[in-house]
Amino acid sequence: MPHALYIPFLFAFGACIGSFLNVVVWRLPRDESLVTPPSHCPKCNKLLKWYDNIPVLGWIKLGGRCRYCKESISARYPIIEAITGLLFVLFYVMYFMVHAGPCVGVRIDGLEAHAYGMPTSIAEDWPIYFLDMLLLSGLLASSLIDAELFIIPIEIPWLIAAIAIFVHTVLDQQMMPGNLIVGPRPAALAAGAGLGTLISFLLWVTGKLPMSFAEGGPMLEIERDELEQKRTTQEKTANGGGKKASKTKSAATEETEPEPREWTSREVRKEMRKEMLFLLPALGLGILWVMLVWKVPAIGRAWESAVRERWVGALLGSVLGGLVGGFTVWLTRILGTLVFGREAMGMGDVHLMVGVGAVIGGGGAVLAFFLAPFFGIALAIYMLLTGKKRELPYGPYLSLATAFVMLFYCPIAEQLAPGLSNAAWMLGRLLNGEGGA
Repeated sequence: MPHALYIPFLFAFGACIGSFLNVVVWRLPRDESLVTPPSHCPKCNKLLKWYDNIPVLGWIKLGGRCRYCKESISARYPIIEAITGLLFVLFYVMYFMVHAGPCVGVRIDGLEAHAYGMPTSIAEDWPIYFLDMLLLSGLLASSLIDAELFIIPIEIPWLIAAIAIFVHTVLDQQMMPGNLIVGPRPAALAAGAGLGTLISFLLWVTGKLPMSFAEGGPMLEIERDELEQKRTTQEKTANGGGKKASKTKSAATEETEPEPREWTSREVRKEMRKEMLFLLPALGLGILWVMLVWKVPAIGRAWESAVRERWVGALLGSVLGGLVGGFTVWLTRILGTLVFGREAMGMGDVHLMVGVGAVIGGGGAVLAFFLAPFFGIALAIYMLLTGKKRELPYGPYLSLATAFVMLFYCPIAEQLAPGLSNAAWMLGRLLNGEGGA
């Protein structure tokens, strides 16, 4: 089929996905069902007609107002639908017309590196395209929620991670662009670290490992602003209502939930040490299993035989990507908090990068994490100059960086590959005791 037929279809399909994302963005953080009730006007609660729900066109036909109560409908709905449709089209054009995006790998010849195996057509490379579109859709929903509420519902990245692991396991082939099939040593790291993470999770669930910030984490600036506004409102009500207001204030004080506690820098650092305990089994077992595979010939041969199965290498490659993505952010969170004495990053960002890594691999996830600050630097400078709040939701910038890496990871890897290859060679010589003056 020619591109002229694919492009309008993918825009319409993406816009329908965007319509569902509108539901997710509104209902998920409010613990509402994504299925029931059906789409309705939030003002009068009347159910919408099916033709009112046609992405973009339905809003335009209604003139941006409810058919029944005539109240305005936010323009955010058609905008998100249109953006999602345009993303589906943009990545189709880049993958299958420009031939940018995921590749099979990077081949190193001497000091030169060449990316090879770029996407050719959606008929052949549809699995990686639709998996990447799932990731983009999840990132868009997470970013919108994070920008508004400073939270990332973990259901989104973990659903993406589960689907990614399944798709890579079932469909990855050696010469398929974007495949995550790994060799014995990376697979050993994934197996050991994955087992260690599972052990830590079971210990945490059973109460053997302590939970960090069990009483609720440090307040964000947005939460402090809301608390101050609430206090101001209560004071104005009390001062303006005489004895009646005083009685109301006393009754309200008894019923009001206790305010969030304040954390000192020392207490925050102590909580981070609990999170370090959670990571130790994963790091320890990952390194141990790699060393056994590397140094014990019998174990190495048996493991290599097992990983030679295509689906095993693909499964462990996707798991490794999720672990690397999540651990990179988590270690940064721990180290940053220990240095500055305040929560450096939210756990939502950790979960988000688990989903990213499971789809695009550990290398792409790490690159996206380090590129993310460049996408937020303009806003950060503006906030610094204007003296506005200093906390930023990091999810949107991780998402923008991930979208960039999905398109341009291969040329970046092509530039970095010779230096990384030489560094790996030197490290291998040192570990084998072959280094010298």
